Amino acid sequence: MLLQQGYSNRFWPVLLCLLLIFTFSCGSRAKYAGLYKAKEGETQKQFETYIELKENGEGAWRVGDDEDSFSWHVKGKEIRLNTKLGGVLVGKMKNDTLEITLPGGKKIFFKKTD
Repeated sequence: MLLQQGYSNRFWPVLLCLLLIFTFSCGSRAKYAGLYKAKEGETQKQFETYIELKENGEGAWRVGDDEDSFSWHVKGKEIRLNTKLGGVLVGKMKNDTLEITLPGGKKIFFKKTD
């Protein structure tokens, strides 16, 4: 009986520490959610390009009338966009601008509109 009580006394502080680490390591989606427009000259096409990040972790990349959906999450100081084909695009937030690095190293800058 004493042996079980000793483990119980150690279990709760460890569990609390793990929960705190998990809570603070996950970034809040709410502060990143919104609509972002690509800055002028950032895209090759003559269409306006938007990225929408929703609070539920879903998102949409719109170029003209075309739209692709993706999921997204915050990892440390990065925003990661998970494409349907399994690719991951990494973005970084600087003030109200989302900088996304595309395959090949090209960067596109999206300014938050709302």
